Amino acid sequence: MTSQERPVMPGDLRKLADDLQRKAELYGRLQAQLNRTSVTETSPDGGVRVAVDATGVPTAFTFTERFRSMDTATMSAALLATLRRAHVRLRDEVVDLTTATVGDDGPGNDLVAKYRERFPDPPAEDDAVVEVMRFESEETAPGPSRTQHPPNPDDTDFGGSVYR
Repeated sequence: MTSQERPVMPGDLRKLADDLQRKAELYGRLQAQLNRTSVTETSPDGGVRVAVDATGVPTAFTFTERFRSMDTATMSAALLATLRRAHVRLRDEVVDLTTATVGDDGPGNDLVAKYRERFPDPPAEDDAVVEVMRFESEETAPGPSRTQHPPNPDDTDFGGSVYR
């Protein structure tokens, strides 16, 4: 007879209930700790500081005068790199909290795996790609040419075609 086939005895139910109660308390403690978790990271040059909450959502950006003197591509790179470092620190703190609080447990391992997937290590500085968006005026921007279409006599809605 396997353990699945044997009848449940009252002592087994008490042990199961005690184990479930203990797990619930541990996960309640973990949730309370995670709710209080936040991480603040500062760029190496001190130009930007980013704070994130336990879910990784930015809660504060602080910019110094040094940040204001940067060109826009450098600003963008500094901000994103600092945000990524904050996410990695958050992930590491969640891993440590989860391991210390619930140990090697299925739901805890799932939580850790989700944070590792959501917040991977940032690429090496040599591998980082910075895309710069440039906005051009209408006169200088290349784009599709606008062709004039002859009026359509069947186009009577609201005074004519929206394409004219």
